[in-house]
Amino acid sequence: MRRRSGPRVARACRPGAGELVACRYADVTFIDQGANFEAIGCPVCTAPLDADWWQERMDDAYATRFATLATVTPCCSATVSLNDLEYYWPAAFARSELQVREPGRGWLSPDEAAQVSTVLGITVRQVFGHY
Repeated sequence: MRRRSGPRVARACRPGAGELVACRYADVTFIDQGANFEAIGCPVCTAPLDADWWQERMDDAYATRFATLATVTPCCSATVSLNDLEYYWPAAFARSELQVREPGRGWLSPDEAAQVSTVLGITVRQVFGHY
């Protein structure tokens, strides 16, 4: 079986979508949701996290070019990754991304996301950015 490239699989999942852009970054990059940002929660106890607390943790992580994402939550003192916080809407840290501009539909189904993940050999997280 011939393996398809990530962009080709993404395009197959988004027929009629606008521009598809594959990005690779030298360092880990925060892939944000733009105006879709609503809140952040603790992945351990589900408590809401203060945006100022989160911004301070992001500033600390940015100082290491996001090489260190571990932090301790103020709610339950759990050690977690900034990547694993509950972002409403989802966000992620990555060295690469596939941007589907003007997708013309909502989220990938679990099967579609699994197909893209299989082709790329990594777990894919969907982030809907609104700018």
